Amino acid sequence: MNEPSRKRVSYDSIFSIAKKDVPNMPYYVCGFEESYKNSPAFYSAVTHDAPKLFLGSMQYKVNYLSPYTGELMLPTNSKGKNNAIDWIMWFHYSFAFGEGGELFVVLLDLALLVSIITGFIFYRKYFFKALTFRVKIKFTNWRIASSGLHRVIGTWALLFNLLIFLSGLYIQRKFFVEKWWDKYTTAEHHHDKISYPLSSVSLDSLKTIAIAKAPYMHFLSFGIDCANGGAISAVGTKQESIFQAYDNIVAVNFDSAGRYTGTDYTPWKNYNASAKFNDINFSAFHTGWAFGTAGKIIWCIMGFTPAFLSITGFMLWWKKKARKKYNK
Repeated sequence: MNEPSRKRVSYDSIFSIAKKDVPNMPYYVCGFEESYKNSPAFYSAVTHDAPKLFLGSMQYKVNYLSPYTGELMLPTNSKGKNNAIDWIMWFHYSFAFGEGGELFVVLLDLALLVSIITGFIFYRKYFFKALTFRVKIKFTNWRIASSGLHRVIGTWALLFNLLIFLSGLYIQRKFFVEKWWDKYTTAEHHHDKISYPLSSVSLDSLKTIAIAKAPYMHFLSFGIDCANGGAISAVGTKQESIFQAYDNIVAVNFDSAGRYTGTDYTPWKNYNASAKFNDINFSAFHTGWAFGTAGKIIWCIMGFTPAFLSITGFMLWWKKKARKKYNK
């Protein structure tokens, strides 16, 4: 039997499985991984612990289920169980040490700025020549070749690193514009009072209503906020022509009784200049996704430049050291 022709498990069933497997959680997300063929169903159960500087305050469990039977296919969680890519991403942004780790990454980002400035100064005579491919690399011997490669690749890497620095700094702007330290200096932590939506509310019926309220929405999942009376949000995206790869989030909201309470979405054309800038998906620039497949390939290649420059830089240093030793 052709799998896609079978009836998928309902959203109500996914939520029931989530409540049974991980009960009394403040927040649940239920949906399907639509980007995959025969996409699995999934649920995410999320909680926030009291803020700790070097531990992630958000803990979650994401289980992937058979889209037709609801049977467990793959369990994952915020500790990286069965999901190495998520853990690597977490490590990339915080060295797996919560906001304290994020702050350290920001400091390293500032160190990258120092490297960019000194690089511009060092390569100022070759900068425009290298960018216009007027610098010839001679392969007479390994010393001359390493010097030429270091100069040309280093010049191009300056532009790449500048974009990485600016986008990364903006993503982590909270360390400069918010009093984020306050939450670590207070002992207050309110325990959430859990309240599920009424048993008579059907998520599958709410999906139909949500699509009718926001026909421009590409539906993704349901968010159930059990810490705030069981409010429900049907969440999706609306494709916008913003820097080639950006989706605006749409949320059609309901109360615990399934009554429609409003839609959270503002068209891009209605934003003022400041709001448009703040709404830019800088993560898409930081990762190269804003430039499609070509951008991802270029970002992947340029990601190796620091390692390459370290090798050629070491070779140039060794050459200089050997020359000094020979001239003594």
